[in-house]
Amino acid sequence: MRRPDQHEPSRNGTPQGTSFAAWLPVLAAMAIMVTGCLSTFLVLQLDEFRPKVGDIVAFRPGSQDTDMWQMTIPATVISAMGSPVADCSLDPNVMADKGGSLVVEGLQDEPSLQYRVHWAGSETAPTSGSCGASANLLVSRTDLQRLANAAGGFGVGDKGIAE
Repeated sequence: MRRPDQHEPSRNGTPQGTSFAAWLPVLAAMAIMVTGCLSTFLVLQLDEFRPKVGDIVAFRPGSQDTDMWQMTIPATVISAMGSPVADCSLDPNVMADKGGSLVVEGLQDEPSLQYRVHWAGSETAPTSGSCGASANLLVSRTDLQRLANAAGGFGVGDKGIAE
């Protein structure tokens, strides 16, 4: 049996520096992704970016292209005392057809963050799932933001927040 030559390179591995250099771009990408996710999470938790009581989402009549927003937002009709009465749906296309507005009237923290809003205007959906021409509703924060995006933002003008 022959002894390994001291001058021959070893066949059983790669140098230590090569392994770290190969993983460096992956580690850098992961660090950037984690930093981005954490900063986004923290920004979303700030109260100043949440809708506030008194904010308005106004749907101007005829302001939307037909079928521009292919979504249906679930909502819960609530009584004057705040107890759930029935489920209904909000379709931004139908709401924008004849116009109307949502006014944020309050927050409900339990069991999850939901907004109490008042809808006044036309029907909210083309089917029997409509909330009606006037209703007190509960919607989630993300769904309220989606409705605001469909209407062009919070407020009654072209831009801004009505408070």
